[in-house]
Amino acid sequence: MEKSIKAGVRKAMEKFQQLTIAELYEDNGLHLESVNNARDPRMRTIRVSGFWRGVVLAPDDGSDTFLLLNVVPHDDAYTWAAKRLYTVNTATRALEVRNVAAIEQLTPALEEAAAVAPTLLFARHSDTVLRDLGIDNQVLRAARTIVDKPQLEAFGTLLPEDQFEVLQCLAEGFTAEEVYRDIVIERRPADATEESSESLAMAIANTTSRITLVTRPDELAEILDKPFAAWRVFLHPSQRRVAYRVSYKGPAQVTGGPGTAKTVVALHRVS
Repeated sequence: MEKSIKAGVRKAMEKFQQLTIAELYEDNGLHLESVNNARDPRMRTIRVSGFWRGVVLAPDDGSDTFLLLNVVPHDDAYTWAAKRLYTVNTATRALEVRNVAAIEQLTPALEEAAAVAPTLLFARHSDTVLRDLGIDNQVLRAARTIVDKPQLEAFGTLLPEDQFEVLQCLAEGFTAEEVYRDIVIERRPADATEESSESLAMAIANTTSRITLVTRPDELAEILDKPFAAWRVFLHPSQRRVAYRVSYKGPAQVTGGPGTAKTVVALHRVS
């Protein structure tokens, strides 16, 4: 982001540190407001600058924890926010996001194609097994239409993160037991309960691989000001799974297009 946009984000976030929830909604400069026709009723936007908006998830559980999701131009913010739904993974207890509108639009047509397909990618895994790995009803319906790995990858930007990684691993031939060990057990906090997952604040706290909890303005400033060179060695959770997966007992082939951090993954693997 440009410096002026970063400054706007810092200024907005300072208000979240200083004001009560009631005061946040009344602040004319922040302009915290709901998103019309949003699939997730907790979606809000805030003013970062005259042209840029932040998208935040507002608490509905009595807590005071807001989650900053995106910072994009004005019109894009409302379009992006309206299509997304944040849910808690039933297995990992982590917060994850899906493009619910796109999944709903694509699934019926894919079901027609799947009905005449000779094979389906996840046919050998029962609904019970998939649900035990955190696959919810909407994703399960979509997964039952997938015929091969390229089609699964095309779903990648639409599906919830943990659920997509579970499906990726199953598609690569890992057993359900291995996936449960390497993803579910690895990510689910030891003290997580089904009841605590109903709290947005608890779900945020359970999602340390994708969410950074900021309690002071200087922490946010440090994140925003971190030089790009420092992020070049950062691993996305899906890359970290490859680099540190314990079930790889020998050589493994990693494929990907230019700029997908294959070399960085390999360096982490041998370090």
